[in-house]
Amino acid sequence: MPKSAMKYDNLVKTIPIKDYNEGGFRQGVELDKKWLGFDVYIKYGCYWTAGKMGKPPYTPHVHDFDQVLLFAGSNMDDIGDLGAEVEFCLGDDLETHMITTTTAVAIPRGVPHFPATVNIMNRRFFYYEISMASKYSEKPVHTDKKPGPIVGFRAATRKYILPLAFLRKGAWHYGPTNRDDGGGQIAFIRTKEAAGFDFVMLYESMQRAPYRIGPEPDKPHTHPTTQIMCLLGTDTNDLTALGADFEICMGKEQERHTFNKSTAVLTPPHIPHWPGGIIKLDKPMIFADIHPFGNER
Repeated sequence: MPKSAMKYDNLVKTIPIKDYNEGGFRQGVELDKKWLGFDVYIKYGCYWTAGKMGKPPYTPHVHDFDQVLLFAGSNMDDIGDLGAEVEFCLGDDLETHMITTTTAVAIPRGVPHFPATVNIMNRRFFYYEISMASKYSEKPVHTDKKPGPIVGFRAATRKYILPLAFLRKGAWHYGPTNRDDGGGQIAFIRTKEAAGFDFVMLYESMQRAPYRIGPEPDKPHTHPTTQIMCLLGTDTNDLTALGADFEICMGKEQERHTFNKSTAVLTPPHIPHWPGGIIKLDKPMIFADIHPFGNER
């Protein structure tokens, strides 16, 4: 089918990575409601150097929406190792947490957070901000308090810090109807219990092909809530390159889309999608499967 005739082009979109000049954040993208079609705002990219995160004046701020941050390692042989030490301030008392592994931070609306500093960087890492809002905004918090020493497990805001626990996702993971082994690991982020808002994200590395995803890989399925599937390359010098050929079918028509660039597949509620998966793989890739309003089923 000619590209111009594809019905679901608006739901399978190459991610427009660009170069930044925001301290150590050197390459990334910001996706708003106009691009996504949902009341979600995503900032994604890669930190190249140590130093303060964000923009001056590096003060705490709050949002009137819920937000999830993800600090993710780029070593595909040990995806749980961040390769850096990040000081991150959270809460009214600016409790300082040290993040050294692949970790999500669940931030309910109104909870102060930042400043943050990458103290040590042994390896570049990926950074995600997922805001449950149609556009990004923040309100500075004016306070005389200063970030304190590193806190431990008993800190008031520790419940919002969610280190990812990765499992090896081997052959037969889905059962007898899908014996494929993508060679990677998977972790789940669920925020409802810790932060009170319903957000789910599956974060998976993939290192082998061919590889199909799901317990019934040859059948389409739907979800009752919004889903944003980000298929992402892991070359920190060029985030646009997926390093693989990936395909997915969309709609009742099972319209087939194939791509080799970092791509977002946007599925509104009840839109059929799948079958699909990796056809060919040259470099490891990431599957960041975001359900911003919960329900991964």
